[in-house]
Amino acid sequence: MTSSEKSYGRVLFVLSISMFCAMLGIGIIAPVLPLYAKKLGAGGIALGMIMGSFSFSRSGGMVISGELADRMNMKILLIFGLTFYAAASIAYTFASSTGEMILIRIGHGFGSAMVVPITMAIGANIAPPGKEGIFFGSLQGALFLGIGTGPLLSGFLAEKVAMEAPFLSMTILTLLSIVLVFIFLPGNLSRNREETVLPPTRLVVKYLLADHEMLVVFFFQFCSAMCRGSLVMMIPILASGMELSLSRIGIIVSLNSLSTGILQRFSGRLADRVHKYWLILAGGLLSAVTLLGLPSMKTPLSLALASIAFGIGHAFASPSLAAIAAERGKSLGAGRVMGFFNIAFSIGMTAGPVLVGFLLEKAGESIPFYFLSLMLFFASFPFFSHRRFEAFESVNPERK
Repeated sequence: MTSSEKSYGRVLFVLSISMFCAMLGIGIIAPVLPLYAKKLGAGGIALGMIMGSFSFSRSGGMVISGELADRMNMKILLIFGLTFYAAASIAYTFASSTGEMILIRIGHGFGSAMVVPITMAIGANIAPPGKEGIFFGSLQGALFLGIGTGPLLSGFLAEKVAMEAPFLSMTILTLLSIVLVFIFLPGNLSRNREETVLPPTRLVVKYLLADHEMLVVFFFQFCSAMCRGSLVMMIPILASGMELSLSRIGIIVSLNSLSTGILQRFSGRLADRVHKYWLILAGGLLSAVTLLGLPSMKTPLSLALASIAFGIGHAFASPSLAAIAAERGKSLGAGRVMGFFNIAFSIGMTAGPVLVGFLLEKAGESIPFYFLSLMLFFASFPFFSHRRFEAFESVNPERK
C-alpha cells in the first residue's frame, strides 16, 4: 500500500467514525425523546413540533453548510459542527420546558447539518478518480449503521441506567469524533483556489435544474428517503397486530438500517466496477417490490425479512447515487452539490410520514404501501437507460 493510499484510508476512517457517531446520536435518542418530552408536559402539537423542528433546521442548515464548505476550511467547519452537535446533545438533559426542547432540537438539527454534508463534501473532494463508489459506500455505511445501532442501545441505556443516559452517550461519542478529526484529519481541506473557479450559487442551481441526470438522482433520493421515513412509522403499526414487545419491534425497525449499512461498502465497490444505473435500478425495484408485499406480511419473521430486503435495496442504490452527485461536485462545488443531495433525503424523510399518515387515516393500512411502491417504481424508471444525460454538459462549459 502506497503512502497516498494510507493517507486516503486514514481520512476515510476518521470521516466514517464522525458520520457513525453523528447518526448514532440521532438514533440513540429517537426512541426515548417522545417519552422525555412527555415528562416535560408536551402535548400532541408540541410533540410534533419537537420532532419536526430537527428536520426543519437541518434542511435549512444544509444550504448554509454547503455554501461554507466551498469557501472555508472544511476541517474547521466539521469541528465546529461536531462541537455544536455535542453542546445540543448535553443541553437535552437541562431542558425544563417544551419551548426549550424545541430550541434545542433546532440547534441539534443545525449541528447535524454541519456534519453530514461537510463530511460527504470532503469525501467528494479527496476520493481518487474511479473510487467514488467505495468512498461513499464507506461513509454511508457508517451513516446507516449509526442509525440502526442507535435504537438498540437506547432501550438498554434508558432501562438499565437512566432516561438521560442516551443523551450523555451521544455527547461522549461526539466528543470522541472531535478528538479524532482534530488529530488525524489533514488541515489543508479547503478547496484549492487554483482549481476551476466555482460559478455563483444561482448558476449552480440553474445548472442542476437543467441537468436531467441530477434531477432524477435527487428525485430517487427523495422517494427512497420518503419510503424509509414512512417505514419507521408503518412497521410498528403492522407489528402491533402481532402482539410483539417494544424491544422486538425496535429490532425489526433497526434491521432496515443495519442491512443497509453492512452492505454499503460492498455495493460501493460494485459501483466502481459496473454501471451505476444498473445498481440504482436493481435497488429501487427490490425496495419497491418489498413495499408492495408488506401489507401481506402476517408473521414477525416475514416482517423482519421485508425490513432487511428494503435495506438491501437501499444499500445497492445509495453509493451509486452519491458517486454521481460527487462527480458534479468536482466543478460545481462539492459542498453545494452534496448539500442539495442531503436536503433531498431530509425532505423525503420529513414528507413521507406526513403523506402516509394522511393516507393511513383516509384509505386504510394497505394504500400507503402501494403509494410508496408506485413512487419508487416511478423514480427507478429513468435508470433503465444506459445513455448518459447530456443536458449538464450543454449548460456547463466547465465540463466540455
